[in-house]
Amino acid sequence: GVTPSQYRKNPKPVVLRTKISPFDRYFLGLGEIGMVKSADGIKIYFVTIPAHKFVHIKNYESNGYWDFWQKQNLIPGQDYGMICGLLDSMKGKLDDKGGSEVNGQSGQIMAYINDPDGRLCAWGIPRVECWGARFPADYRGAVPPQMSEADIPEGEYLVFEHGPFQYEQENSSVEEKVEQAMASFDYAAAGCQLDTSPGRIMYFYYDPGQCFKYIRPVKREFPQS
Repeated sequence: GVTPSQYRKNPKPVVLRTKISPFDRYFLGLGEIGMVKSADGIKIYFVTIPAHKFVHIKNYESNGYWDFWQKQNLIPGQDYGMICGLLDSMKGKLDDKGGSEVNGQSGQIMAYINDPDGRLCAWGIPRVECWGARFPADYRGAVPPQMSEADIPEGEYLVFEHGPFQYEQENSSVEEKVEQAMASFDYAAAGCQLDTSPGRIMYFYYDPGQCFKYIRPVKREFPQS
């Protein structure tokens, strides 16, 4: 543990659980702005995400959430409890709604960064899997030494979102619906294509009480005049 006086002398992230009221955040997916279509409970829409920072750990070999943490738990200082606890203590997370669960509600999310040295995923894109949190572009807080801080520029994204669901009864079916929606989506007809450029990032927001949501990087294509 760390006493208050010790923390004041050396204020850096520590493992704790606290309800955070963020001072600056924006919500993705509110309303129908940029809506492409809605079918089978899945909303699909464009969103422009402002520049921000992403503080995270990453794994070049993992395949999915459970495998990610199984591998991370073998790395000293990068296990589930340590990483999630450190992220919990960091103030100003853009997506933190003060939730008590370690998921999108508390500002912690899975992400996938395009990387030529990464593992080839099912979509045929080499990428690395990450766990972290988004912060304002001007964030100047301390970053734990075992984490990386990436500057994510403003970009266009396509969101595939399912609303609240019952975890015990619907988790698998919701996952299948969203995966199918992404696989069958006609990007060309929507005037865009997936952006597989190195460094582009895809976010995965998971909170059964709110949503199951993938935010995929795209490049908009506009008709020639």
